[in-house]
Amino acid sequence: MRKYDAFMKRTERSVKTSAKGEQPTRSRATGRAKRDDPDYKQALAYVRRDTHKQVMAALAAQEREFSDLVEELLSKWLKSNS
Repeated sequence: MRKYDAFMKRTERSVKTSAKGEQPTRSRATGRAKRDDPDYKQALAYVRRDTHKQVMAALAAQEREFSDLVEELLSKWLKSNS
């Protein structure tokens, strides 16, 4: 798999959806982008390249977003440490 194959597949799906005249679905009920939503805060973390590559490929296969995975893992961690 080349570096941007997963991204290109997601982009192609999005373009096909838009070409049909349908609106792409948002991952959130408000319809706002997460960067514009005051309930979200951008975070930065360093992970190993091979880990990142494998995670991004798995997320692309499941049509999930990286931020949703991080939110899920952090929420589970908080519950187990409180």
